[in-house]
Amino acid sequence: MDALAIAIKTLSYLAMAIAMGSVLCLALLSCLPVTEQKALRRLIPVAASVGLITLAGRVGIEVVYLAGGGLEALVDAELIQLVLSGALGRTLLIQAGGLVLSAAIVFPAVGLPLGLIGVLAVSASFGLSGHVAAYKGQWLSVLITLHWLALGFWLGIFIPLYRVCGYSHRNAARVAHSFGRLALVTVSVLVVAGGVTLYQLTGGRLLALETGYTQLFAIKLAVFALVLSLAALNKLSLTPALNRGDSLAPARMQRSLMLEGALIVIIMGVSATITTLTAPGG
Repeated sequence: MDALAIAIKTLSYLAMAIAMGSVLCLALLSCLPVTEQKALRRLIPVAASVGLITLAGRVGIEVVYLAGGGLEALVDAELIQLVLSGALGRTLLIQAGGLVLSAAIVFPAVGLPLGLIGVLAVSASFGLSGHVAAYKGQWLSVLITLHWLALGFWLGIFIPLYRVCGYSHRNAARVAHSFGRLALVTVSVLVVAGGVTLYQLTGGRLLALETGYTQLFAIKLAVFALVLSLAALNKLSLTPALNRGDSLAPARMQRSLMLEGALIVIIMGVSATITTLTAPGG
């Protein structure tokens, strides 16, 4: 059951990040070709739908846990209501509402404003339950919100940039350059927000590696270091190569994006494992 819970949570993280990031890319990257803007407007409802399904699955997992493993609990209205009335349930409901709002991107007149509200709701929801919510004060919740906004935007560019590299050298260079400028802020927010939050949650004892929590987080940080290395390669080598018209640059950028995306999925899987099986104190 733990493995299923981790898999569903990982998929929910991925779906929410793609939905959020795609909305943010539409809002922040006006240089995206019209073809890619349309593709993102089709992708967002799909990602939101997958996210909603996984959120329902997470409710089901929690209900089964409460019932001691009996699958008949999945149709127990009282247990379902109990889960939804708790901190985790409220978080999942807010995330579901945010995903529905993000899917409103299909409506031209109001889609983007509603989508941005949805993005903010989903990212803020991560501070309402779990390890962060156990700490007094709101500033850790603000940091985790910023962390998820930055992560979503970073992940959101992968698909459109990968696609553009396949058919337009010039547009790929323009998109990569525009994203690269914003990525400086994005990476800074990711590192600072994530680092401060981690320091607070572990009491500054991450390097002690005394618990399953700190050990898993060390793995997460190691993988994140690889992601940062690839991001630096994209920014400092592949983007200039695209601007120069290097014929090999688009394919190299695509390979780098695929590897970077795979590493981020691993990070999400580790994060899901951390929040499912461990706690900062042990």
